[in-house]
Amino acid sequence: MFSLSLLFAFVCPIQAQIKLSEDFVQILDQAGIEWMEPVEARYKQVPVRKKAFQAYDYAIRSRKERIEIRYIIRPYEPGAPSADVPHVEASRLVMHLATNDEDYLIAGREVAPELLSGFFNADWGMQYFFHPKAGFADWNHCEVLALHKDGQGTAFVLFLFDEPSRELGNRFYALRFKAYRLGAKGGAGAARAKPKIRRSQLTGYFRDS
Repeated sequence: MFSLSLLFAFVCPIQAQIKLSEDFVQILDQAGIEWMEPVEARYKQVPVRKKAFQAYDYAIRSRKERIEIRYIIRPYEPGAPSADVPHVEASRLVMHLATNDEDYLIAGREVAPELLSGFFNADWGMQYFFHPKAGFADWNHCEVLALHKDGQGTAFVLFLFDEPSRELGNRFYALRFKAYRLGAKGGAGAARAKPKIRRSQLTGYFRDS
């Protein structure tokens, strides 16, 4: 089970240190997402690149922890091709961002069930690890946390770093869905079948792993 002390630290009211953009606040509200502000390591907002290799909604960075975090939020749109198949959208995103260098492979694993429902309030979640394309980021590694809640949307949190660290694990709890559901078919709280997870593209992160 996830640490109750970590949960307490994230949900307790703390004076905000990072001012979110109005556009990011709006898209979070549309998807029913609660953003978790890192209160240590002096994280600061990073300007969103206008002509980025991959569009994203918001970004923060800590020089102390040497981590950059980018957020992509997709509010639920009824009838949209990818609205109910988050595994397809996630796979496409990762394949788009990961290097084509044959010395690097992609790794993926499911988010632990107790975290998925107990903290993130999500119906589906995956983690992906890969070496990013140079056009996307100058960092050595990227971890993607992909979360989906039926009737609310899909969120992608992209952690960019050069070397794995304990601090990276502390940033895992970056956001979570609110408990209620928005626009679910059949009324509030209506549940859909969980999407099947395709593993054909998930292999070891490094060649020798």
